[in-house]
Amino acid sequence: MDENNRLNDEQFLKKVEEAARKGAGKGKLNSFLIQALLILLIVGGAVYFINTKVNTFNEKLESVFHFEDPAENHDLVLENNGIFGYTAANFEDAILGDSQKQKKLQVMTQEVSDVSTVTEAGLLNWSVFTKNQLITYNGTAVYTVDLSEIGRSDISFNEEEKTVTLKIPHAVQEEINIPEDKIQFGDTTGGLLAFGDLHMTPEQIADVQAGARKKMEQKLEEDHVIDQADRFAKLVVWELYSPIIKGVGKDVSLVVEFK
Repeated sequence: MDENNRLNDEQFLKKVEEAARKGAGKGKLNSFLIQALLILLIVGGAVYFINTKVNTFNEKLESVFHFEDPAENHDLVLENNGIFGYTAANFEDAILGDSQKQKKLQVMTQEVSDVSTVTEAGLLNWSVFTKNQLITYNGTAVYTVDLSEIGRSDISFNEEEKTVTLKIPHAVQEEINIPEDKIQFGDTTGGLLAFGDLHMTPEQIADVQAGARKKMEQKLEEDHVIDQADRFAKLVVWELYSPIIKGVGKDVSLVVEFK
């Protein structure tokens, strides 16, 4: 019995030692895995930090050595020093920037007048009861050029001839302005039995004035005043933009044409 007990005890001890060895092996494995995971996290963080710094440095380097806008992209290169930079000018920016400020440019004014006769018929339309009055309307026709209609396609630069060609819209006539103090009312005349002044309602006065304005416009059209306004338009626009062009390139001249 003692021998059997001793054998049993030895077997038990062997099982305990074997289990202890297995447990120790698992503990070492878990410790190794934890250490490896920590190393991977540290290495990953270092790589991310270094990559961020490298990208920031590259962006700064690109901003310093940025060649997206070479000298050849500008209208006129005043001085080109290669990698050390250049001095260039763009006529489009100068003209378009100013045209947005000016918008409608007044190029000419023309005085025009019309005499209207107002008749008030009396009893039974007999002439002895009829009243007449002459009204003289003095107005001003203003001609403008809308500079806001100028676009980049309307500006061209000829490097060989050193000329900038600017195409503008034709002059247009604004509504004729008839100031109240420029309206002259003549004396009332009429038949022997036509007494008192001629009376008109505000609506009738407005109708007469509208008719006078229409006659003025017809007169201006018949006299071809718009052609004269176009000639002045070229001159006024040239006087406006020529100094701007000279300021950008002193050897460059301006040519104004119509679209």
